[in-house]
Amino acid sequence: MQYFLLHLLLVCLFLGSAAQSVQVMQKADRAHTAAQLFVDGKDVFGRDLHCRTCHVLLSNLNARLLPLLKKMKAKEGRRVNGNDAASRRFDYGLYEEVIESYVQGACRMNELWHKRDLRRQCEIILDDHGEEVAFAFTRWLETDMSEEGGPKTTDWSWNWEVCYKATHSCSEELSMHSIAEFADDGSGEAERKYRSEPVPPKNSKKYGLFHAVASNFYEVFIDNADEDSVVYVAFPKSRRAFHQSLMPALNKVQELFDNNPKTRGWLKIGIVDAELNDIPPPYGSGQTQPTLSVYAAGIKNWPRYISDDNEGMLTVHDLLQFFMNTCSKRVSERSRVLLNELSYEILHHRVWDHDEI
Repeated sequence: MQYFLLHLLLVCLFLGSAAQSVQVMQKADRAHTAAQLFVDGKDVFGRDLHCRTCHVLLSNLNARLLPLLKKMKAKEGRRVNGNDAASRRFDYGLYEEVIESYVQGACRMNELWHKRDLRRQCEIILDDHGEEVAFAFTRWLETDMSEEGGPKTTDWSWNWEVCYKATHSCSEELSMHSIAEFADDGSGEAERKYRSEPVPPKNSKKYGLFHAVASNFYEVFIDNADEDSVVYVAFPKSRRAFHQSLMPALNKVQELFDNNPKTRGWLKIGIVDAELNDIPPPYGSGQTQPTLSVYAAGIKNWPRYISDDNEGMLTVHDLLQFFMNTCSKRVSERSRVLLNELSYEILHHRVWDHDEI
């Protein structure tokens, strides 16, 4: 009897701890209020909209561009130190083209794109000073390439170089501080812990699409530069009608590419459950509604978002039109072929009109 009671107690403890771990994993973060703004439009640090935008722009650019430039420079260093013919080759504009591409697409990054006031200010900054911003990154390559607050000793300050000298977005006083000092603006973001489901096995699927979570977002969608990635940020429970309307068309398009040996591997359509995952910066920032975006091969730094999602009621025709105008050349051309070859029934099938959801 004592053994039975002890066994029962252990089982209860195990089940209780397991239930708690699931609850913690799925528990939604408390809502974070927006940063407090005063009557003159300045935040707690005294930054106006122009200065705040420059800091967001710079933080997002650095998160994407600096690791790539470091990797490129390390690779170039190994090549130059070699003894073969490649070591004597001079690649003019090796870094400049990459920097220019990232800077040009900077205002389309998630946090800027979905906040109209920031996006507009970002466009103004880059229209007026885009070349100066790009040149700041080129000059950074000539330093020891450490980041503010990094382990190396450097006099380089991104805030000073970009938000003061290059763009005049912030005052001299505000520009003398490290970007990191502006992290806690009272919105609660500085303390926020980004949720993520456990990383699933490679190439696993959910709802028929490639399954990604916050922790492996980069590996699934960004890392392979030769593959077009389509990211569906989903709210399958709170936006159930949206989700069920959109999924059949997404699955069908993925099937159309995968079933053809010539186009298999060209396009990866994946899903991230935003009710269980916080998309990490710079690819997301507290998203509260479903989005569909394309990270095209060769220009993964420039995501394109569908402008009219029609509450998820999109057909195969709608998706192929979107991909034809936003994806890489080969996926775009294949989408055009499919639009011409597929039957009307496949292209325009509306599951929401046929009691299929």
